[in-house]
Amino acid sequence: MTLKATTLRHRAFHFTCCIALLLATNGLQAAESRIPDKAFRRGYEAITRQNAEASLRFLASDAMQGRLAGSQEGQITAQYIISELEQTGYAAQITEQCFTGRKGEALRNVLVTIPGKDTLRRLIVGAHFDHEGTKNGAIYHGADDNASGTVVLLELARAAQAAAVQPEHTLILAFWDGEERGLLGSRHYASKLGRDTASVICYINFDMVGRNTDESRPGLFRYFYTGSKPLLRQWYDESVAAGRLQNLEADYRPSDRTIGGSDNASFARLGIPIVWYHTDGHPDYNKPTDTADKVNYPKLLDIARSAWYLIWRMAY
Repeated sequence: MTLKATTLRHRAFHFTCCIALLLATNGLQAAESRIPDKAFRRGYEAITRQNAEASLRFLASDAMQGRLAGSQEGQITAQYIISELEQTGYAAQITEQCFTGRKGEALRNVLVTIPGKDTLRRLIVGAHFDHEGTKNGAIYHGADDNASGTVVLLELARAAQAAAVQPEHTLILAFWDGEERGLLGSRHYASKLGRDTASVICYINFDMVGRNTDESRPGLFRYFYTGSKPLLRQWYDESVAAGRLQNLEADYRPSDRTIGGSDNASFARLGIPIVWYHTDGHPDYNKPTDTADKVNYPKLLDIARSAWYLIWRMAY
């Protein structure tokens, strides 16, 4: 090898190291996973329509009376989530974060913590489980808002358990209470982060991920992400290719501003990178007619599979 070639090689190596250092500083790295693909595949295959649809139909049923935060049905919802997580194998990893609503109601977040080899870094993945309750005798079922996000998160819990490997970074699965009352659950959690804010790699949110905003384009959904973190878009694109996901058509919404309307805002305000899967509005939004029979389950499941890929890249 000539001296010129050696010099060029050293320069290339130095450039690569600089890029790697820059990505590490930003907290989102494009490094290859150190876990065999078999573990990822086990998680991927654990995401099933049978479990997702059964959970969604229960959460959006008449019996749940719209899951109003602080109501008896809201408490039953939290207990149902805990029961599902326990059956999945997380009994020792569940914690409840109790807090008080603006009218004195008792609320609680349900959290699953999967410790990483590096416990100083964490990825938080969340969805709210409350809805609007009843109004004038009508049940606001909330199948899309947000039973859909809740069941996606339950499916991701099953995926992480089925993968059967310890993540590199701590993974937290957060089921928020009180979102419909002003993002109360996620705000409460975020307010307790303090110095740990810098440890959060990213927050991934699921809120309204089960419907079609344009029936002529059933796969269409909004992919909100922090614009200054282009890997978040790259990894979504990779997730579609890796999983051959045929039920998704992303409308990319990059932004470095705090995007309101859902729990991602609680984290974006703190400068934490975010991703929000959101299928956008529809005629049944915040109406009693938001029912389980109208959910696009193939799209919902592909959103869960896409998110599993993002989780894999960031936490594992």
